[in-house]
This record gives sequence, structure tokens and C-alpha cells, in this order.
Amino acid sequence: MTTEKPEKILNLWAPISGLMVPITDVPDPTFSQKMVGDGIAIDPMSEVLKAPCGGLVSQLHSSRHALTVRTPDGIEVLMHIGLDTVLLKGEGFTAKVKEGDTVRKGDELIAFDSSVLAHKAKSLLTLMVVTNSEKVSEFKPSEGMAESPDTLVLDLVLKKDAEPEKAAAPKAEIETLESEPLVIPNPAGIHARPAAVLANNAKRFSSELTLSKEGKTANAKSVVAVMGLETKQHDRVILKAVGTDARAALEAIAPLIRAGLGDNVHEKPPEPAPAPVKAEKPRSGDPNLLLGVCASPGLATGPVFQLRQAEIETEEEGRGPEVERKALLDAIGGAKEELKTLQDTLRKRADTEKAAIFAAHGELLEDPELGVVAEDLIKEGKSAAFAWRTSYERQAEALSKLDNRLLAGRANDIRDIGRRVLSRIVGEKAVKASFPKGSVLVAEDLTPSDTAGLDKNEVGGFCTTGGSSTSHAAILARAMTIPAIAAIEERALEIPDGTPAILYGDKGRLRLNPPADEIARVTDALNKAGEARKKELSEAALPAVTTDGRGIKVVANSGSATDAEEVPGLGGEGVGLLRSEFLFLRRTDPPSEEEQAAVYAAIAKILGPDRDLVVRTLDVGGDKPLAYLPMPAELNPFLGVRGIRLTLANTELFRAQLRAILGAAGFSRLHVMFPMVSSADEFREGKRILEEEKEKLGVTAPVKVGMMVEVPSAAVLADALAKEADFFSVGTNDLTQYTLAMDRGHPQLAKKADAVHPAVLKLISETVKGARAHGRWAGVCGGVAGDIQALPVLVGLGVDELSVSAAVMPSVKAAVRREDYAECRKLAEKALGMSTAAEVRELLADHQDKK
Repeated sequence: MTTEKPEKILNLWAPISGLMVPITDVPDPTFSQKMVGDGIAIDPMSEVLKAPCGGLVSQLHSSRHALTVRTPDGIEVLMHIGLDTVLLKGEGFTAKVKEGDTVRKGDELIAFDSSVLAHKAKSLLTLMVVTNSEKVSEFKPSEGMAESPDTLVLDLVLKKDAEPEKAAAPKAEIETLESEPLVIPNPAGIHARPAAVLANNAKRFSSELTLSKEGKTANAKSVVAVMGLETKQHDRVILKAVGTDARAALEAIAPLIRAGLGDNVHEKPPEPAPAPVKAEKPRSGDPNLLLGVCASPGLATGPVFQLRQAEIETEEEGRGPEVERKALLDAIGGAKEELKTLQDTLRKRADTEKAAIFAAHGELLEDPELGVVAEDLIKEGKSAAFAWRTSYERQAEALSKLDNRLLAGRANDIRDIGRRVLSRIVGEKAVKASFPKGSVLVAEDLTPSDTAGLDKNEVGGFCTTGGSSTSHAAILARAMTIPAIAAIEERALEIPDGTPAILYGDKGRLRLNPPADEIARVTDALNKAGEARKKELSEAALPAVTTDGRGIKVVANSGSATDAEEVPGLGGEGVGLLRSEFLFLRRTDPPSEEEQAAVYAAIAKILGPDRDLVVRTLDVGGDKPLAYLPMPAELNPFLGVRGIRLTLANTELFRAQLRAILGAAGFSRLHVMFPMVSSADEFREGKRILEEEKEKLGVTAPVKVGMMVEVPSAAVLADALAKEADFFSVGTNDLTQYTLAMDRGHPQLAKKADAVHPAVLKLISETVKGARAHGRWAGVCGGVAGDIQALPVLVGLGVDELSVSAAVMPSVKAAVRREDYAECRKLAEKALGMSTAAEVRELLADHQDKK
């Protein structure tokens, strides 16, 4: 039997003291458009969130910035402290209750440190929202100041729903929900990085979350388990949630999966790696030639040295579950601190490749799958060392057997973190390997920690029987310019130490016992290259001036403080392009304003007051998405919201970056450059915001404001834009792509997308003319700026600055000194009159031959 309830009013009292704000005025569309539900906001003047009514704490967010109280009438009242405070991951919040607690009006729920939030959060506005607003027929919010918990801030008129006469006692409702099939858009499937994004987001919810594919199920909070699903692009998966916040979890995570979990979903899928060849079937019939794949290009010659990892001894039986559990937790905690310190050090040096890899290792240490296996074995009486080793070796073995080589390569990361923790459990300190200088190292595999510890001045190169070109060890080798071969034949492990060898990194070949003439030829080539390099380095400080007196400024493209450190010693006149996105990419949360400011200031100080520092504001979107800034899928992201368009649409992110950049003013000659500008309106708006922040900070040091010329419209409008911009820098990579309508990553078109195409050269010429007409300078910072063959035509077009990778600055300066400006101008005129890039290349080759 049921009865109809009479109309009922539910009073919600102020959960916090402060000024009441209509929810429609909240600067976040999720709340202002009532996507979560209707309610009210309060600009807080107190630091304790209190219960606005009686009820049950049905959900407490893991970051402790939000919780939900369920009233006896079934109304779900969500309280959310600040905006984007989930990114603080609990910093500044202290929960006073736990899920399942019964509370009365005025009971303390969460205490928070407003100074932390004011410094790091988007806003302090605190929301009180009814998430099941369908149960409410009318919302009656109050206005003015509120005193917690004595001010009535919101009256709810509840709907006359029919329900049982005797309501069950209020308790958190456990739901079991499944998503519709979700199509995986990631070109390489859900590999390590998107798996970490998924796991991090899943951990925000208390519900059990699983991902399933074709009958195989994985814990969505486990990076290892998700990778183990071995998803591929276009696979369909089901996300399942069981718990009190199942609906919220599904609504939050399913769109992230559809959007690619921070991956560039429009890039070309990686080529499938060849199936591994078994040791009994060598790929070379020549006993002195071993084949593998290129992990890092380059050439090296030296004696072979077998690098073998020492076995860590462990006892199987434990001293009792409590003792062993503590030993394991202490070791994991110590390893986490070690990795965090390492990441902080690398980020301060802005060594993003290494920092991102060790950040991923930190995520793996949080993986629940590793902990569950170890805990079960400890309960059975095994030692912490035995339990942990069994756990990580089992997970690594499972990954290594996957067909997807990208995922299989991550097995080595599991072994790396496994050994890091295991060494701590048994009290064994890492010992750095010792080998003859210039050796060609051979190993089964090198962990990222092993590779990062190599000194490129001491080692010639290395070969591993495991790994691939996509392994973290390979990525590090390329970043460190150490020649390397992966997946080499197993018989490499049998090569005696001291065997003479030549490593051809580009070809993935290791030649043993080479004849004397081959060694002499390779040694001679290395020596000649070395001598030429020595000469260029010895003359690096000389200005880049043509034989007839035309000066060209040569500066560096930089993606880290490490790059910037090389600039003065390599004769660079500054940094012509600091790619600021290196601080934002390959991470699951945005860098703080303080972190950014420290890096920009450090780079400016390295350069000093007599060198330029040109900082490009955040250039993401298109081929560089951010995991923590989900963007709706676009049919063509390269023509969508990217560069200046994206930052103007996310002004808080933009303003924070501009404030951080302005902190470097005075340490060097600071320039701020906006990317992907296509119209004067975009440039004006970016400059207006910059000037506002500059005025607020009281910055008086001069700051030049310019723009990238990457789209044809900017080049065509160069004369008009030069009236407002202080300088231009031509990004030829994108300018070529947009001018020729050729994707530079397309396998068939990439070779045709040549920046010396006459159409591109004409746009560069227009840009230079527009800049000169108004006394501005114009530079080139795209890949063609470092192309020695193309250099004469750029000089002839009148380019004032060439921004190149730091390592090639001495070569570029030497090349400029060999050229005659008048001759280069004639060459440029000829090139502008041609119709194809091939014709221009032939012209340049002839010019080069005459030199």
C-alpha cells in the first residue's frame, strides 16, 4: 500500500559563512549551466564546511574537496569546495567525517586551508548542489551574507512522489551501472600514458570500476591491468561501476575514454613491430653480423662489454605478516619519495622526457594489482621481498607476452620499479656499472634507471636483446644521443668481452670483428666529423656575418632548461623559441604557476641580460592534447581550437602562464610570443590580457610581444599585423602544412611537404617585407632554419634571425659566414620564380656544390 506525500519543504542552512552567489554566476559551465544540479554558491569567509541539514554522508571524494549528504527524504546534497580543487589531490583539506556517518545540521564535515586554495585553486567559490534535482519542484535561494550554520540559504519544495509508507533507514545506495560500448580512438590503444590517466581518474571514486573487452576484465584503477587488456584502435570496451558514486564515475570517465585519455587520437597508428625472432633462428647468416632495430641513431666503435644485472637474494619465509607488511610499505614509501625527488630535480632542469618516465614509475607504484598479489603472499607467511618480487615479476611476465610491442615494452618499467623497491627491502644499495671507456654495452635489457645513469661521454653505445624502438630506454637513449640497438639477436649475449665491434644505430646492425679497413673508415669518419665539429665549436662565439657584412642572429629552439644551459657555450645569442608546452605535456595535472615561474626565471638567468628569451605561450590542441584539459573531438583538430584559440578560451590557464612568464622579466631580454595567430583580433586580445597582468604585477622591465607566423593568413596580413606585433617568427613546419594542404605526418605526403616550396618561400618573403615596413624583425624557427642546404635562400629572403636546435648553432653560424648576401638575394629571387620544391632543391644543391 502506498500513500501520496503532501508537499514538503526541506531547509538547507549555510554550510559555510560568506557571501551568497547565484549558481548561474559561477565561472564554470559545469555548475553555472546546472549540469550537476541546481543549488547555490557561497564565497567563503570561514574554513570549515558544516552539514546544511541532517542525513547520511553517502559519498566523500578521495581528494576530500567534496562530499554528499543524503537526507531522509532521499535528497542528495553535494558540497564542493572551490573550483578545479580536485587537481590539488587532497592538499589543504581535512575530512572530519567518513562515508556512512550520520550527521546533524551544523556538524563539521571538512576543514580546509584557504591560503592553499587561494594560491592554487581556480576559485574559492563553494557550491551546494542538489544532484537529483528531479525530486525538487522548486528552488528558493536566499541572498546576501550567510553565517554558518544559522542562515537559511536554500528552501527546496519537494515533489509529491508516491513512496512506501515506511521508508527504509537512510543509507548509501549501491548502484551497478554499465556504459554503452565505448570505441577506443587511441591509435596505439590504451598504452601506458592513457592507462595512467584512466587509473588516476578512476581512483577519484570509491566505486569499483572495471573495463572489459571481449570477456576479459581489468581493474580500471590499475595501469598494469588496463594495459593487459591490450586494446587496439576501434576496439569496443564496456566501463562498469559498482558503488555509491557509480553514476558520477561513469559520467566522468566514459567521455574521457571516448576522447582518448589525453592521447592525440588523430595521429597515424604506429607500424606493427615485427614478431620477435627466436634465438635458434638467427636473422643473419653472417656470424659477425647481428641484426636488431634502431633504438637510437648514431655510430660507435669500441670493445663489447656484457652488462649483467646482479641477482638480488631474497628469503622466502617471512617473520610474520605485520613485520613483513611494514617492511614492504616502508620500502614502497621510500621508493616513492626517491622518485618524487628525482622528478622534481628533472623538472627543475626541465628535462621533461626523463621526468615523464619516472612520473609514470611513480604511478606504477600506486598500482593496486601489484599490492594485492604481494599482500596475499604476505598473509600466507612469505617475506616482503619474496612477495614483492613474485608480484612484479608476474605482472612483467604477463605484459611481456602481449602482442602489442608498445605495451610489452612496459614490462621493463615494471621490473625497474620492482627492483627499486626490492633493493630497499633487502637493504641493498645500487652500484653503478663499471666498464672500459667507449664500450659497446650488450645486455638482455636496460631499465630506464640503468639508461638514465649512463654517461654519454663514457659509453660508445648499447645493444639489448629485449626492448623496442618505443621502449623508455630507447626514448632516453635518443634524448641522450647515445647510439643504440634494440631486439638484437639473442646470440649477442654470448659475445666475449673485449670483442671489437662497430654499432650502426641507424641500420640496427652490430658488426663484430670488423676488418681493419672498415674500422679505419668508421674511425676516420668519426674523427673528421669530430674535427669539423671542434672547428665549429672553437669559432662558435664569432658572429654570424656574411662575407659582405650582413649579420644574422642565430638563437636556439629550446624545450628545457637543459637545452638553455648549452646556448652560451655554443655561441647562441639567446633562445628564439622556448616551447612552454614542455611543462604541460606528459602529466596528469597542470603545472602550478610557481613551478612555471621557477623554470622560466631559471632559463632567463642562464641566458643573462644580454641575450633574448622568446617564450611561446602554450601551444596545444591538434597534435598535442592535454590529459587534464579534455577537449571535444574535432573532425580536423589542426583546423580547430589550438594555440592562441585554446588559451583565449581558457583564460585562467592563460593568465597564470603569463604571470609566470612575466616573472622572468629583467633576467634576460624577455619576449612573449603567441602561437597560431590567424587574425589581428586574436593578437590584440592576447596582448590585452598580457598587459593587464603586467600592470597588476607592476612589471616595468621591457617585454616585447610578438607572434608566430604559421598560417597563410598571418603571412598575407604581415604588413597590417606588424603595426601591432613587435616581431614575427615563422614556424615553417605548420606554415608548410597549411600552405600545401599536406599533413606533415602523412606517410605518403610528408616527403613532399618541403618548406623550400616556392609557395612557402613567397609567404616567408611577404612576412619579412611586412616586418621591415614597420621596423620590426622577422625570424624563422621551423625545421628549415637548421637546414644547411636551405640556409642561403632564407638569408637571401632577408630573414633577420634563425632559431635552431642548440646543437647545430655552431654549424649554422659557420654556414652563414661562408655566404655572400648579395649572391643569396639573387638565389632567392630565382627560387621565388620556380614552381616546385624539387626545382628549388636542385638550385640549392648546385649552389652548395660550388661552395
